[in-house]
Amino acid sequence: MAPGLAVAWAVLGPLLGCALALQGGMLYPRESPSRERKELDGLWSFRADFSDNRRRGFEEQWYRRPLRESGPTLDMPVPSSFNDISQDWRLRHFVGWVWYEREVILPERWTQDLSTRVVLRIGSAHAYAIVVSQGLLCPEYIL
Repeated sequence: MAPGLAVAWAVLGPLLGCALALQGGMLYPRESPSRERKELDGLWSFRADFSDNRRRGFEEQWYRRPLRESGPTLDMPVPSSFNDISQDWRLRHFVGWVWYEREVILPERWTQDLSTRVVLRIGSAHAYAIVVSQGLLCPEYIL
């Protein structure tokens, strides 16, 4: 392995399986007879945590209810860089927690067969991400 080449494992738990992360992220999966893909690109509800300690979202548990109920949200295209999309000067150089939310309908086969392995690939989370499913904060799924 070349010096400076980082190889990291991200264990996403039994629901999400395992993922091998290489330098720029894990390899892109391809559709096949044994593999279904679900693209999550599109518009997501978005909110930056502008509080002084940048922890209001966790303190008020924004993940327990629809994000729009926690305060104003934006429609944010995914993938994108939120710093470059909005005209809000506070987002231009923002560093802190941001929240993305989208309701997803899973393929029926994924929910009927409990032995189905589902891998979540987040292509734009380059620093730190926490996955929330059905209002439950899942620290074991921290990327």
